[in-house]
Amino acid sequence: MGENIKVAKPFVDEEEVEAVKEVLLSGHYVSGPKVKEFEEKFAEYIGIKHAVAVNSGTAALHVALASLGIGPGDEVIVPPLTFFSTVSAVLHQNAIPVFADVDLESFCLDPADFERKITENTKAVIPVHIFGNAAEMDEIVKIAKENDVKVIEDCAQAHGTEYKGRKVGSIGNTGCFSFYATKHMTTGEGGMITTDSDEIAEKAKIIRNHGMVGRDQHVMLGYNYRMSEINAAIGLVQLRKLEKLNEKRIENSLYLLDRIKEEVEWLRVPEIRDYVRHTFFWCPVIVLEKEIGMTTPKVVEKLKDHGVEVRYRYREPLYKQKVLLDLSSYPKGCPFSCARRQIDYHNVFLPNVEKIAGKIIGLPNHPGLTKEELDQVVETLEKIGRGV
Repeated sequence: MGENIKVAKPFVDEEEVEAVKEVLLSGHYVSGPKVKEFEEKFAEYIGIKHAVAVNSGTAALHVALASLGIGPGDEVIVPPLTFFSTVSAVLHQNAIPVFADVDLESFCLDPADFERKITENTKAVIPVHIFGNAAEMDEIVKIAKENDVKVIEDCAQAHGTEYKGRKVGSIGNTGCFSFYATKHMTTGEGGMITTDSDEIAEKAKIIRNHGMVGRDQHVMLGYNYRMSEINAAIGLVQLRKLEKLNEKRIENSLYLLDRIKEEVEWLRVPEIRDYVRHTFFWCPVIVLEKEIGMTTPKVVEKLKDHGVEVRYRYREPLYKQKVLLDLSSYPKGCPFSCARRQIDYHNVFLPNVEKIAGKIIGLPNHPGLTKEELDQVVETLEKIGRGV
C-alpha cells in the first residue's frame, strides 16, 4: 500500500502564486521592499525590535554566531538531538561544538547539564526548541548570564511557540528561524534572525550581504546570504496564515496524543508543560520497543505498509556523526587543531539522549488532515499493537 496519509506538506494557494507573480513582474528580485516588509511584520509577530531575513535557517544560525563575535577556538554548547545545522553553523565559525544532554520530557536542552558543560572557553549556547516545544529558557538564560555566555535560540521548528507568554525567538540574544518547505510556514527556502539589539541586527545585515556597506566597502567577512524578494513575498502571505495553521496543527496533535494515552500502550506520550504553547512541528511519541516487541525502524515500516507516513529523524546523537568523530570539518584539522582544549567525540556519552535517540517518531499532524484520517492513524497503531 502507498503512503495515503502524509506526515507533512506545505500549504500554499493562489495568494502565494499572485504574490510571486507581482514580484516577477516588478523586475526587483533582491533586497527590496518585500524583504523589508517581511522583516518588519515578522519582528512584530515575534514581539521583538529587529528581524533580519536570510536565505536559510542554517544561514540564520551562522550569521547569528558571527554577529555575536563567536570565533576560532570558542566553545558553543549544543544539544545532540536536532538537525546537524545547529552544529555545522558552529563549525562554519571555526568554533567548537560541545554537547549537553536533553531533558527526557521536552527533548530540549537540559539546563543542569548545560551548566555542567560550561568552561572558561564557553562563549555561546544554542538551545533548540525541538519539535515545536520550548526549552527551559528562564534557567538557560539565568545560567548564561551568570557565565557571560550568549544565548542563540534555534527556533527552526517552533514558529509561534510560546514560553511563559513570550514567543520563542524573543528571549535570548538572538533567535533563528527556518522557512524550509515543510515548516510551520514556508518561503520555499529561507531564514530569519530576531534580536532586540540594534548592534547585532546591523552586523547581521552587513554579514548577510558580503560584509559590505555602501556598494564597494567590505568592512568584515561576510557571505551571500540574502533573501530574495520572491521568498519574502511568499513569507508575507504565509505569516498571515501562520496562526490559523498552528491552531489546527495543535488541535490535531492533542487529539492524537489524548487518544494514544488511552488506547496505545506501546507508545509513550511526553509531558507538555502548562506554561508552554507547543506548536507541534512534530507530534512526537516514543516507541516502547520491549512492549511492542519490535524495533522502531520496524514500526515505521509497518506504518508505511498500512499507508501512514511518519517522521523518523535524529536516529543517533549528533556527536556520533562522522565529521565530528574524524575531526574533519576543514583541512589541516581546523577548528579542532587550534582549540584551546582537545575534544574527542568518541568519548562523549549523554545518557538521556542515548535512551531516546532512534525511538522517537512524529505522527501525521499537519493542518490538512481530517478527523477520519487522524482516527485512521490511531486505528493503525492499534492494529500494529495487535500484530496485524
